[in-house]
Amino acid sequence: MANIYDAPDIDTSMALRQVGATQESFVAFQSIRTLPGSASSTFSFGAHASRPASGLTGDNYFETDRGWLYYYSGTAWLYESGVNVGTNATRAAITVTANDNGALFFTNDQNKWWRVEGGAWVDKSVSFDLTTSLKINGTKVIGARGAAVADVASADATDLATAITLVNEIKAQLNTLLARTRAATGHGLIA
Repeated sequence: MANIYDAPDIDTSMALRQVGATQESFVAFQSIRTLPGSASSTFSFGAHASRPASGLTGDNYFETDRGWLYYYSGTAWLYESGVNVGTNATRAAITVTANDNGALFFTNDQNKWWRVEGGAWVDKSVSFDLTTSLKINGTKVIGARGAAVADVASADATDLATAITLVNEIKAQLNTLLARTRAATGHGLIA
């Protein structure tokens, strides 16, 4: 079941943090680490099913079918970095354990990020089913729907007095719309 965050405010910095985590994974992959005392570690690659049962401490194995990099801790292969992309059915078919903690999967049919936590898949995507507002860089840009702004009620101008009344009414309605789009408690669409 997808997580729906019904928080008072949703800040888009969550999406930026998810992008940052993905970038960190690629940086970690590019600088494959060697654990202390393992200067002779090896790097090999192949399908998940072909991964050796064990290795030397610090050995690295890249799973070509999953796009994940593992290192051997001395007792187990542990996820280090990488991202897999595919359908939700493909993700659900991948059996994971605590050794896969941190592994990332993007479901391209759902546009969701998944991460292995505690040996299980966790939906890390934010649903934009907002209750009060959406913030971008801490500034509210969309808020709860405000009350309706009444239509201009005056009839067409047939004389100068009616024309002045009509212009004043239009000006008041325009100022109301502008105030609501600027207000931090309203939509905050413009400064």
